[in-house]
Amino acid sequence: MTYWSLLRTSPFVMLLFTCACSAPPAKDAGFIEHPHMMRHYEFIPCQRAWKDRNVRLRDYNKIIVMPVFTKDQLEKSWLERNNLRHLLGDDDKDLAKFATYTEQAFKKAIMADHRLILTNRPGQNTMILELALVKVVPGKPIIGGISNLSNLTPIGFIVMPIKLEAETATDSSLLSSVAIEGRFRDSETGKVIAAFADREREKVAIFNALDFTSYGNPRQIVDQWARELVQTLNMDVARGDKVKRPSGFTPVNY
Repeated sequence: MTYWSLLRTSPFVMLLFTCACSAPPAKDAGFIEHPHMMRHYEFIPCQRAWKDRNVRLRDYNKIIVMPVFTKDQLEKSWLERNNLRHLLGDDDKDLAKFATYTEQAFKKAIMADHRLILTNRPGQNTMILELALVKVVPGKPIIGGISNLSNLTPIGFIVMPIKLEAETATDSSLLSSVAIEGRFRDSETGKVIAAFADREREKVAIFNALDFTSYGNPRQIVDQWARELVQTLNMDVARGDKVKRPSGFTPVNY
């Protein structure tokens, strides 16, 4: 039996294929005015959401995406504060670049859709998307590189199932994660018509090439959010539509 065949038949690893990469919800950052009104819905993958019951989101087909808000970041853990980029004083610069990446990711997802139209002008059937990155935990390339390479050794292969199972069960600062809050406004009235909040961590993988960079995993999380948001805006709940998030485990992530 080959290395990969043995790995695929491991009961621990088979279990991981059904796991999601969702991290425990982040604390409310104050970006959403009434967080107590939000709750989880089975037909969308984000942790919490709210919509004005008098509004039908499918009536809107034009979206203005505002620059991403990053001012009020939740407190960093000890390990996050001792990240090399933090010690070099590059946190603010990195976060600004990631905010720009986030804005562009959502714009690209909207532009690629057949129904939704990206615009910069308020008007009829137009809503404004405002996003806030409330906590970003970048990767640790040195630790990530060592961890990935150790999985390819005989000892690493033996302990890998236990290691992977532990990563899905804990909220570790060693894993990249991103917490986001968002709200939609009617572009003509300025009224908030919907809101959402989610926190996701990097995919659990036997070999994760994105671990060799600080923001590879966070960018992947944002790209996934952008695709899911477009799918959510296009779905018809009455028809039984549902947006499903892919598994949080993959053998190789790149």
